[in-house]
Amino acid sequence: MIYLFIDTTFKDVSIALVKDNVILASINKCIPNEHSIYTVSFIDDVLKEANLKPDMVNKILVVNGPGSFTGVRIGVTIAKTYAYLLKKDISIVSSLKMLAIGSNGEYILSLIDAKHDNYYLALYDSNYNEVIKEEFNNIDKVREIIDRYHPKVVSNQELVIDNRVYEKKELDIIKIVNYYKDAPLVNVHLVNPNYLKLPQAMEEINDKRN
Repeated sequence: MIYLFIDTTFKDVSIALVKDNVILASINKCIPNEHSIYTVSFIDDVLKEANLKPDMVNKILVVNGPGSFTGVRIGVTIAKTYAYLLKKDISIVSSLKMLAIGSNGEYILSLIDAKHDNYYLALYDSNYNEVIKEEFNNIDKVREIIDRYHPKVVSNQELVIDNRVYEKKELDIIKIVNYYKDAPLVNVHLVNPNYLKLPQAMEEINDKRN
């Protein structure tokens, strides 16, 4: 089985082709606000590097958030287009869980900075089962979880919380693919972004409509 992994949820875009626990080709680049320009060409590049044609991919794993509103939308749209045109299986990957995968600890707290002392967060046990489901919350909730569970903290970027520095977690692509390779397939038309929270501007528009 050949897996195409697509992640555009953060500033970094990560594209990888994986087969039998080996990364055949991959690209990981920090390109803030340029995901729409480069993601398709990155996919083409890894396919060429691995000497594969697009129809040789068996399954697409796409990270559907939470994360950057625009980034999530771009990755999901591209993955859906590939899956639909090539008639390939597709499964979704949680950005919060993928950060936890490959980390050791009785509890693992995944954090994505949502600005203004707010975070997307989820708490997992050592087998990556949810202890606290994915949610959008503030720094007080984060402190509460850290004080209660003393977890391993992972994030997509370096974080400083109460003068303690938490380093950026590098993605373990092999372990992520192995975890999700047997994930339930999703009808390509039902693959949607998981924002957890809409941007403020869109929430204000929705409030006016209601």
